[in-house]
Amino acid sequence: MGYMLLICECGACHKPLTCNPDLVPSIRINGVREPLCRECVAQWERIHGRSANAHPDAYDPLEN
Repeated sequence: MGYMLLICECGACHKPLTCNPDLVPSIRINGVREPLCRECVAQWERIHGRSANAHPDAYDPLEN
């Protein structure tokens, strides 16, 4: 049994984060999918007045 965790930086604020690469909310920058941290997802939700529908396990390890 193993786990996989993506270590990267947020596509919006550039802070480091860990996430499940299959579930993390993302944006496209120059055609490349970039992950968003929890804080940027929360800010997006406040600005747009609706939920980004982030998966509850988006920032947890992916079990292999």
